[in-house]
Amino acid sequence: MKRLRRVFLSGGTFLGINPLLLGQVGDFQTTTNFELTGRLTNFFGSAVSYFLSFLDKISLGYSLLFYLTLFAIFFLLNIAVVVVVTVVSNWIFNRKERYYKNKRKEIIEIVSPYFYDDLDGGEEEAVVDRLRQYKSSRDKQIIIDVLIEGKRNFTGEGSNKIKALYQVLYLHELSLRKVKRGNWYRRSLGLRELAFLGRRAFKTEIEKYINDNHQYVRTEAILSYMLLDDQKPFGFLTELKYSFVRWDSLSIYYTMYFNGIEPPALAPMLKHPDTQVRLFLLRMISIYNQLDAVREVSKYLLDENPQIRQEAIITLRALEYYRVKVLMKKRYLNECQSVKLEILRSMRHFIEDQDISFIEERVRKGSSDEVFEAVKLLYKFSGYGEQRLWLLNEELEGKIAVFIKHVAEPRNKHVA
Repeated sequence: MKRLRRVFLSGGTFLGINPLLLGQVGDFQTTTNFELTGRLTNFFGSAVSYFLSFLDKISLGYSLLFYLTLFAIFFLLNIAVVVVVTVVSNWIFNRKERYYKNKRKEIIEIVSPYFYDDLDGGEEEAVVDRLRQYKSSRDKQIIIDVLIEGKRNFTGEGSNKIKALYQVLYLHELSLRKVKRGNWYRRSLGLRELAFLGRRAFKTEIEKYINDNHQYVRTEAILSYMLLDDQKPFGFLTELKYSFVRWDSLSIYYTMYFNGIEPPALAPMLKHPDTQVRLFLLRMISIYNQLDAVREVSKYLLDENPQIRQEAIITLRALEYYRVKVLMKKRYLNECQSVKLEILRSMRHFIEDQDISFIEERVRKGSSDEVFEAVKLLYKFSGYGEQRLWLLNEELEGKIAVFIKHVAEPRNKHVA
């Protein structure tokens, strides 16, 4: 009992002291909060007073409501200006569209007999006289657009008549003016007009823009050069100073294809210093089946650039020139991965019995891509090749089983 009483008294003493400490802490916090609140009130009060005094200094005697009203009026005026500009711009655009549509229809009605009917000299002259009445540059541009559209639909005599009309009306002067004085878009447009409607005499003017600073202008100049000189369409390569981009090669090919332009002998041009030009020439040799170029193309199997070597292999495969098989097999181990794969793909077209050991070695020691190409070669070679694959699979402890199953799958015949 004494022990319990001592504990009770000590606990009572603690309970008596503890509220006293809590009270002191609470008073301290209250005092601190009060001081902080007072300081914040003084700060914001002084800030508001300073701001109001600043407004009084710059208000020039006017009230704040006046400035708010002025700001609202300015905001509404801005909205009104935007609305007016939008409405006027749409009106101008629609007006131009209607003008272009009506003038185009009017010019087509005038020109159609010249395109489709057999007119005598007097009637053709009457058509020309009516077209000469259009003096403004805008009307002349509409005539050029109509002539270009007609040029796309006519060949032979009809095409020559359209070109003659372009010359007689002096529309080439408008195109030349775009080329010489316009921005890159207008220069490109002018070059395109000269290419479709001009004559070979404009080739000298177009040559100046083959090395233009703008890529699009260079491309249009190259295409225009080809269209105006179908006898030597790749003559621009001797003047080319800028790098030849892949898009240019695609544009040139489609221009040649749709305009029936036959390329000259391309083998002598393979010495061009630009890599992209040489790649383009190799592709053109394979596309146009220039068999006379096989010996020259074979030299590029030893080129320093792996892209050139790879493209040379593809070109020789397309030309079915298989005498370089021995050289490719000898160089195989020293080639980069992309060229190795291209050699294996090419061997599918001229694989023989003596090549089996070479292909099996690729299955044993090649990378996964090489193994896949070698498996395809052996599987499609003959029934013996398929048997050899399963024997190799046992030798390699089943490492190529997944490749064999993939190639053997009927749905993957196109892969092999």
